Order: sequence, then structure tokens, then C-alpha cells
Amino acid sequence: MSAIQNLFDRLVHLDVVTILAIGASALLLAHILPYLVDPSGIRSYPGPLAAKLSHVWLGWIAARGRINTVVHEEHQKHGPFVRIAPNHVSIAHPSALQTVYGHGGGALKSDFYSKMVQFRGTLTVFTTRTREDHTRKRKMLAHTLSQKSVLEFEPIILKYQRILVDHWDRMCADAAKGLGGSVGQCNWCARDGRAFFDCLPWFNYQAFDIIGDLSFGSSFGMTAEAKDTTEIAKSQDDALDSFGIEKAQLEYETIAAVKTVNDRSTYAISIAVLPNWWVPMVRRLPWYSSGKNAMEAIATMAVTAVAKRLRTPSIRNDLLTKLLEGQDEKGNKMGSLELSAEAMTFLIAGSDTTSNSAGAITYYLAHNQNAQAKLQRELDEALGAPTKNEDDEDSRAIRYDQLKNLTYLQDAINEGLRLHSTVGVGLPRVVPEGGLTILGKTFAPGTIVSVPTYTVHRDKAVWGEDADVFNPDRWTRGDKAAMQKAFAPFSVGSRY
Repeated sequence: MSAIQNLFDRLVHLDVVTILAIGASALLLAHILPYLVDPSGIRSYPGPLAAKLSHVWLGWIAARGRINTVVHEEHQKHGPFVRIAPNHVSIAHPSALQTVYGHGGGALKSDFYSKMVQFRGTLTVFTTRTREDHTRKRKMLAHTLSQKSVLEFEPIILKYQRILVDHWDRMCADAAKGLGGSVGQCNWCARDGRAFFDCLPWFNYQAFDIIGDLSFGSSFGMTAEAKDTTEIAKSQDDALDSFGIEKAQLEYETIAAVKTVNDRSTYAISIAVLPNWWVPMVRRLPWYSSGKNAMEAIATMAVTAVAKRLRTPSIRNDLLTKLLEGQDEKGNKMGSLELSAEAMTFLIAGSDTTSNSAGAITYYLAHNQNAQAKLQRELDEALGAPTKNEDDEDSRAIRYDQLKNLTYLQDAINEGLRLHSTVGVGLPRVVPEGGLTILGKTFAPGTIVSVPTYTVHRDKAVWGEDADVFNPDRWTRGDKAAMQKAFAPFSVGSRY
């Protein structure tokens, strides 16, 4: 005890400069020692030195929104194996997809997931990390997202499609007269008799309204008003406590939902790649603090929507109804926290990813006139001339059954998703007991491995020398089996 007291007394009398020097040395040693000891046996894999020593490199590129492109650049320099964090190897090869994410590999999700989407510690079907929990959640959700259930929602989707197209028709009619203008928060200009505008906000509004109506029985009203605004409860606790209370009185405030979801997305990735013990400290930094606020706002948005829906029972089978009816193998239903967590998943996955994919595909078609013309011909042949009876909404609607067998449409969608995947980042997995062999390299238990879809989707050995170019024709001229094996816009495997 006297030795410890003696050491403490010496530390107390040290000057500030010496203390800082000791702290810096300890911090440096904490990063260098694991690299030298190399417990995972991955020191030989190439990559940035900063990435081998610390998580700062991966956290930095994630915070800048460049994780896909920077990791891709590293693979172009070093080949299929790149070390992107002290215990994390990125493997860019189509064959690695099934090994890492498929049923037989045994690799489980890393703690990356528990920082992505959760509500007060309750994980979702996407973020839960144990097979038992995932199986339970899938059992409760399986009937909710079956093809039969999704097709039942088609009339609701068509309703918001009509609202969107009506807006665009009016804009184009004005542009034909040489008139620009604005509606809500969206503007357009007229040039050569055509309307020019940014379609992404419209896709955002439509996606939010569709997922709101499908999930909670009512939309957020964004498409009709062309505005990124919605109301959420001022108090998340009050909204949660109001579940099932018919006449609950809540105070509301207005937020920009699309912007909030976008802010949350970059924040979530940048936090998720960091070690757990870093997170409480990093969240205090100004940029991360604003991202944390966005995450909380999305959670409150989900809770508010659930609370409102529970106060106004619907005769229609929306997604929330199906969640409320779902049971696990013991007959247990979802509690309020689990219900709120899954509602968050619906909001994020149903709005952000859907609108971004639609925007990307539209962008690529707008920049490729040949592909656009070919797609237009296929649609015209399949659908015929548009009806002149504008009051007959059913005749104006384009249904899934009319589109499902259009090959060039599917090729154009796949090509857009190849270049702009919903999941472009390599989703991290923990190597299980017994190790995992990938492309002839064996990784020790506990090592983190991932396969970056962004890079696999640009592998010239699979997609050809024009792999960076939008070309739907590649899907009919190339090796279809090889392309399907390498195509993973929504990742691979039952556990995402």
C-alpha cells in the first residue's frame, strides 16, 4: 500500500507538461502495442497506417460521408484485402459475400449494429445480434412483409404516386408556356418548353407519405404540400406514456423530417464504426451532438406516429396492425419499446433508402439518353398510350402486374442499384469460434471482416471494363450467373 501511496504522491507533484506527456505516451502505447502484439494475426494485410493503429481513420472518413469511396480507393491500391481498422479487414471479392454473410459461415453481427438503430436499448430486427433474438423477431414480422401483404398495399402506393404525378404534370404544363414557379418548398424553371427541377425532394416526400400511411394509417402530408415538415411530440416520454390512451393530450413541434433522417444516417455510420467506449466522449463533440439530436428526433417521430395510430384504430390492416398481432413462439406480443424500435426501422428504411434509390436511378437515366429511350419504348409497348380520361384514376394507374415482366425496366433498376446500392458499406461481422477461411486466408475468432458492396459492384472481372458506367444492357449481354452472385444491393443472407 505504501508503494502505491508513494507513486500517487509523486504524480501529484508533477507539472502539467509532464502529466500531458505521460498521458500522450500512454495513449500512443495503447495503440502501438496491439499492432505489435497482433493478437488477430492481421498485421500483414495492407492498408493505411492510421487505420492499423486506430479507429480514428475509419471514423473520420465515415463522418465525412466518404467511407464507400475511400475504402474503394484503398482496394484499388492494395487488392481484395485491406485492413481498415485495428481489428477489421475489408474483403472486396464476390466470393466473400456468401462466406461472410451467408447461412453457413457462422459469423455474427459486430457491435456496429447496436449503435445504428435502437430505441432506449431495444434493438430491431435489423440490429439484433443474436440468432435467437433475430429468429424471434423474424417470426413476428414475417407475415407483415410477405409479398401478399405488400401487394395488398398497392392502392395506397398508387394514391401517392398520383399526387406526385399531378404536381409534375402541372409543372410541365406551365413550363410548356415558358413559365417557371414554385410549389411548397420546391421550385422549377422552364427552358425550351420543358420543366427542370430536382426530383429527389419529391421522392423523399412521397416515400415518407407512403411509409407513414402503410405503417401508421395516415401520411405525413408532405407530397400534397411539397414541404419537408411534420409534427412530433415535444416530449418523447409523454408520447410513449400515451400509448393506448384514447384522449391523451400531447404538445407538438414541427421538424424537417427528411433533413433529420439524412443527418441521422451519416451520424449513425460514423458512430457505429467506433469502439463502444469512445461513443460517450465523441457524442459531446459539436458535429456528433447534432447527429445525436437527429437520432432522438427520429425516435420521437416514430413514437408520435405509433401513439397517434393507437388513439385512432383503423379498419385497414396497416403494418402497425400486423405488428400488434404478431406473436413469438411463446405467444408473447411486442411491448411499447419494441414496437417503437421497429417503427423507427420502418421510417428509416422505408423513406431514406427508397427515395435515394429512386433518385439515383432517375439521375442515371436522365444522363443516359439511349437507355432512357429504350426504357420508354418498352413502357409504351407494354402500357399503351395514356388515357385521356383524367378523372378515371383506375385507368391512369400503372400496377405491379403490368410491370413485373418488363425486362429492360428490371435491368435499369438493377443497374441503378448496382451503382448506388442501399447498402454500399461493408457490414461488419465477427469471425466465430474455429475461425473463418475466406479466399484461402484464415481469420482468427473475434476478427472483424466485411465485404464492401460498393467495390464488389465495380469489379471489372464481373461487370466488364465499363463497370463504372450506367449500362442496363450489361444484364443481358454479360455472364448472368456471375453478376447475380456479385449483386448485393441489400446485402446477403437472412440476417441482412
